[in-house]
This record gives sequence, C-alpha cells and structure tokens, in this order.
Amino acid sequence: MKGPIGFGRVVNIVMNIILGLCMSLVMLTAAGVPLLPEIVIEAWFASFCIGYAFGDIIPVASWGPALCAKLNLHGGIGFYLINSVILGVYFGTIISFGNMLINNLPTLGWAAVFGGFVASWPLVALSAVVLVIIFLWLAQKIAKAISGFDPAAAAREAH
Repeated sequence: MKGPIGFGRVVNIVMNIILGLCMSLVMLTAAGVPLLPEIVIEAWFASFCIGYAFGDIIPVASWGPALCAKLNLHGGIGFYLINSVILGVYFGTIISFGNMLINNLPTLGWAAVFGGFVASWPLVALSAVVLVIIFLWLAQKIAKAISGFDPAAAAREAH
C-alpha cells in the first residue's frame, strides 16, 4: 500500500466506505425501505463492493486531473470541484446501477433495473457529488499517511 498505487487504493477504499454507507441510506430512504440494521449492512456491503471494484478497475481518478490539465487548472478549488464532480457522478452511477441490478434483476427483470436506475440516479449522483466534495480531502489525507505518497509534491516535482 505504498507509493502512488497504494495512495489510489486507500482513497478508493475510504471513499467507498463512506459513499457505500451514505448512498445506501439515501437509496433505501428514497425507496421507502425501513432502515433496519441488516438491510443497511447488506446495502452498504453491496455498494462498497461495486464502488471499490469499479474504482480499482477503471482509472476514474485520472479523468479529473486530465480534464483540469486541458483547462490549465493545476490546483485550487476549481481543480478540487472538477475532480469531485467527476468522481461523484461516476461512483453514483455505478453504485446506483449495480444495486438496481442486484436487487431488481432476479425477481423483477430488466425493466425494474432500468426503471429503478433512472428514477434514483439524479438523487444518488447528486448525493455522491456532495459526499465526494465533503470527504475526498479526508480520504486523501488518510491515503497520504498510509502510502507515504503526496500527489501534490509529485506534481510540483514533475514541473
């Protein structure tokens, strides 16, 4: 868990712990499901696994910096917000769709998967963006402490 790869993996783990829990609460509440501990834990676990797997497989963390580089943004609030929006929309989308697939496909079919996804996506994506804006700095701070890697210092050295 050292270096840039470790940094990215720790950020992915921390953010998906937070996103999985908070977004599960949002989705369950919006669907009118009672927030019983076993239901919340099951929804959190599914959300965490979906978000972590797709965060590890697809290099979404590089999309924001790439866009910012094209916009000539190399730091500051604009850089942070662009990254947060991209990460939030991405994770909100895959977690929402993944949960609809897991929960609806076996019993209700594809129409319920797509219908549930379309109905929940705006609220879930917006919630994810807000959560990323609030918690990304914390995840990065934890990742820096664990991995020993500082992306800001590495960017300064590269210039």
